[in-house]
Amino acid sequence: MKKKTIAMFIICLILLIGVIISIYIINKKNQLAKEHELTLQKQEQLLAEIKGKYNKLVKTNKEAKLFSNLDGQYVESGRIGDKIELTLEDMPNITLETKYFKIKDKEYYIHYDDIDKIEKLSKKDDRYKRYIPFNENIVTKDTTTFYNESGLAYTFNKSFNLPILIKEENKYYVEFEGQLLSVKKEDVIRVEVVDNSKAETLKSVSVVAYHFFYDKKAGEVCDETICHTTDQFESHLKYLKDNNYLTMTMKELDLFIDGNIKLPKKSVVITIDDGAMGVSNKAIPLLEKYDLHATLFLITAWFKKQDFISPNLEIHSHGDNLHNPGICPGGQGGAIKCLDKEELLKDLAKARSILDNTTIFCYPFYEYNDYAISVLKEAGFTMAFRGGETKVKPGVDKFKIPRFTFYGSTTLSQFIATIS
Repeated sequence: MKKKTIAMFIICLILLIGVIISIYIINKKNQLAKEHELTLQKQEQLLAEIKGKYNKLVKTNKEAKLFSNLDGQYVESGRIGDKIELTLEDMPNITLETKYFKIKDKEYYIHYDDIDKIEKLSKKDDRYKRYIPFNENIVTKDTTTFYNESGLAYTFNKSFNLPILIKEENKYYVEFEGQLLSVKKEDVIRVEVVDNSKAETLKSVSVVAYHFFYDKKAGEVCDETICHTTDQFESHLKYLKDNNYLTMTMKELDLFIDGNIKLPKKSVVITIDDGAMGVSNKAIPLLEKYDLHATLFLITAWFKKQDFISPNLEIHSHGDNLHNPGICPGGQGGAIKCLDKEELLKDLAKARSILDNTTIFCYPFYEYNDYAISVLKEAGFTMAFRGGETKVKPGVDKFKIPRFTFYGSTTLSQFIATIS
């Protein structure tokens, strides 16, 4: 009896162990199945994430690494700045292993997590294509960093040999990746003399000045000694456009005076004074129609900056409230010549604060003296425009930049003769 009990116990124990093992195996299979299902879900999510990041057109969402594919291994070979737009190669077969997307027509790749889709590329400023390269190239170090206006654009672990387009104190500007980028002089090994261009370059440039604009058809009346009909102004702009003139920015003029840029022979600087009649509703639409550039010297106490916002117009200072005659002896009595320095500095500071801290000034009534220049310098200005009816040449005193003043009686032939 005792033996039977023991035997039954052993049988029950074996059965129990079998049941436990069976339950363990079933649970393990279920666990493995769940883990496999979870892995598949994660893989599907990851694949969806990778595919969701791919697009023909993308933009970096942070400063990120660039990679080269060396025998199937992705090796860091540079860096790219934030918000840099890229075009990617076609990638029809994206898999879980596709962690890096190839940049179109380049040897570099970028990690999928470092980019976001965009619908279209921003319009690039190709103005620099009008610049004539110096007959000099920079040769960079084995690691080269290119900068845009926001900061880092690219860093590559390689040297480059590129033509110089602009020289500045601490950097050179070059064309790279279809844009104008800078390289610090500390990253340049040497400058080589080369034969980049034989194009004829600008030796002197006319800075032309306009004031008020009106339309006779609308019944407006304006003194034609200082006013221009829209037809007259449009004929000037049309001539410039038809003859492929570069209408220079203040930055380009500054660089030209210092000999740090080479510009085409057909170049001119258009300026407009004050901000009064017809500038916002007549001159600006015409500048935009012909896609030409001009500079407005605004009297900030009289007119509002926001009334003149246009991609074709930059705005600089004509003083805040200095355009009043009879303040100082001589000429029309411009206040800039004798007003108390503290009062002048206060006026100039106010105008600068309204105009994004500009450092460019135009003398009211074109009147100035050594005192005026000294006050402007103390106020933080770096350039100032007068009259003078002569062309601007490299090396001119930047506080005595001459201009040609146009009148309502200025004919198209006279305009052409002035700018040629």
